[in-house]
Amino acid sequence: MNLKHLCYYIVITLFVASCSGNKQSFTLYGEFKGLSQGEFLCYANSPAWASLDTIKVVDGKFSFSRTLTDTVIVTLQYPNFMQTRIIAMPGEKIKLSGDASNMKKIRVSGDEENDALSEFRIGVSQMSVQEQKVEAEKFIRANPTSWASLVLFEQYFVEVEKSDYAKLDELLTLMTKAIPGRTALHVLAGQLSQVSKCRVGKRLPSFETVTLSGEKVNNAKLRGKTVLINFWSTMSSEYIYPVSNQRRLLRKFGNRVTQLNICLDIDTTTCCRVLRSDTIKGYNVCDLRSFGSPLVSVFGFRSLPSNILVDSTGVIRGRDIPPAELSKALASLGLK
Repeated sequence: MNLKHLCYYIVITLFVASCSGNKQSFTLYGEFKGLSQGEFLCYANSPAWASLDTIKVVDGKFSFSRTLTDTVIVTLQYPNFMQTRIIAMPGEKIKLSGDASNMKKIRVSGDEENDALSEFRIGVSQMSVQEQKVEAEKFIRANPTSWASLVLFEQYFVEVEKSDYAKLDELLTLMTKAIPGRTALHVLAGQLSQVSKCRVGKRLPSFETVTLSGEKVNNAKLRGKTVLINFWSTMSSEYIYPVSNQRRLLRKFGNRVTQLNICLDIDTTTCCRVLRSDTIKGYNVCDLRSFGSPLVSVFGFRSLPSNILVDSTGVIRGRDIPPAELSKALASLGLK
């Protein structure tokens, strides 16, 4: 998966697993061929996890355990920015194995859900993204109660640049009808509803926030201005690059384009250092709540990095615009 779709750590708004109230240990262990020493990151999209963990590889092997009360979808982030998603269940022990030179074929085993997800991932590894999406939809329709289907739904239908809202609603309804008691699906439905409200052609939703300098920013503050809203983070250079790089482009527009830069870090130290060193102008916000920030919900945020282009009438004209296409998008608003 492209790094663009990495959901940063402490994600507490996309998926919330149903609570069992029972604390049990979850263990992830395994080994990588071709990697004797190293480490990789482990984070999840549930408050049941709510931390960024580092797993160390020693002599090619690793083991990691933690207490869980809920089923959690976990992302493993490798040094080369490749990812593997697993399903962590209380009381389960999951094995990860494969060759470090081919992370697409990492195998996860230990229970039916992870076995199924692993088989799917390996089975589509040589397909195009569009072909993978078709296969993902087939899997979801055939297995609507599976946690693996929820993972694939997130990967292939939620975390994409141009969402098919009819398809999102159709597949989510299918899964919800199949297992109506799964809290994660209801939370996701609420999240996607907000994404739909903040799509291209809609007016920018009402919001209010405070910048790092203590200045209040809301819709009234931005009225009559062309605004570029950026979500970024210092966790990776790829999350900083769009905000840092576009300053050269935006400089020529002066005050004709206003930036609202929302950093999803959990502290301001590195954030402020980057803002100073890269001379990033505009309204700079870091409310220390990461993906729990109200702005994440209000603006229908989905992945890092991300942006929203709003015209002077307050209507959204673009979302998740690649850096190479930003100049064209601004030109479409008469800014050249």
